[in-house]
Amino acid sequence: MNPNHHVRLFVAVPVPSETKLAINDWMAEIQPYLPFRKWVHHEDLHITLQFLGDTQPDRVSLLTHTLQEISARSTPLSLRVESLGLFGRPTHPSVLWAGVGGDLTELHNLQQRVADALTPLGFTPEERSFHPHLTLARNYTGTAPFDRNALRDFPVPSSQHNEGLAWKSQGITLYRSHLNKRPMYEAVSYN
Repeated sequence: MNPNHHVRLFVAVPVPSETKLAINDWMAEIQPYLPFRKWVHHEDLHITLQFLGDTQPDRVSLLTHTLQEISARSTPLSLRVESLGLFGRPTHPSVLWAGVGGDLTELHNLQQRVADALTPLGFTPEERSFHPHLTLARNYTGTAPFDRNALRDFPVPSSQHNEGLAWKSQGITLYRSHLNKRPMYEAVSYN
């Protein structure tokens, strides 16, 4: 990393490869029916805990150390993909997401521990309440207003695929964003 350039960072709970592939299969099934401009590359799936923004590269080691301490005091969480949801205007949503279920109290506690530990380092947590999710697509492009009831037509896959949509979290990861690449997120440190 060039010390003269900022890096765009965020902290997240990673999603295992097999789960990413199962979600990718689900996205391929629903994509023809839900017109969004940009679908997320499956390698970029994660649960954001805190967005850090543009950061001096020399702060990465301090961030990594802080996140390692948090992770060392955390236990793996049982998580699973749940139903679809939307952010943004009801008729023209900006984000299509899959909800996250499982050990939500512990996941909220983990997010709060991250925010509490990073605030003294100069990183301001978001004012919006934490809503764990996996972003699937951005920017609705349909010509008709979006009908939220249509999401019921795309339940989380069951049968053999359902096992692939549940996992045990294995800590937290510091990611770097590369805005014009696909996949666009690079793991800087696993904790």
